[in-house]
Amino acid sequence: MSNQSVNRSEPEAGDRAVEITNVSPLVVRARMVFKAMVRIFAICILIQVFLAGLALFWDSAQWASHTGFARLLIIVSILILVISFIARLPLSLRLRSAGLFGIIILIAVSAKLPSGIGYLSALHPVLALMLFFGTVSLVRKTDDLKKEKKQESADQSG
Repeated sequence: MSNQSVNRSEPEAGDRAVEITNVSPLVVRARMVFKAMVRIFAICILIQVFLAGLALFWDSAQWASHTGFARLLIIVSILILVISFIARLPLSLRLRSAGLFGIIILIAVSAKLPSGIGYLSALHPVLALMLFFGTVSLVRKTDDLKKEKKQESADQSG
């Protein structure tokens, strides 16, 4: 007999089925909220691009809407990051969530740069593309995570 306790409360690393069933209701709800928030965030990015298009091609007064809506994006990205910890998501998904927040910060900085270094301000739309595709990637990864867990539990039961 080994030094390990027979009646441990922690599942072994390979015992994924036990780990999946031991998730608290708060974590389950947080994961659902996370998935919804990431999808909402992707839609908000599209709205933000639309507002920029309105300002460029229709009425320059719409820049105020574009700037104001950016504040909502910052709040949503912070919520996504916080919820990723509450949902006990894998480290890779938490890092991706932090990356989205980091890109938001870079976008805000690039918008405020002085005209003397305007070539760096030109990164603003490039960063917006990175933000959108990073968000879409995060949506796909959260979908893959759910499919992976269903497959693991099916493998364990069958």
